[in-house]
Amino acid sequence: MEKYKLLEWLISLKDENVISKIKELKSQNESKISETEELFIKAGLKDIEEGNTFTHHQVMEDINKTYGL
Repeated sequence: MEKYKLLEWLISLKDENVISKIKELKSQNESKISETEELFIKAGLKDIEEGNTFTHHQVMEDINKTYGL
């Protein structure tokens, strides 16, 4: 119910300064990564540091071998 009230207010809003601040808030919120995403990024970086990676060529060879492509 509160969301609908906010939407009604937002639709009727004319003050460009307030609209600009809302857009800023939205942008800040969208640019944040979740805790889960951060954990995956850290795990990926750790894999890179430890050499647990494959080259594109290695991956393509494996796919070709597995699926006969």
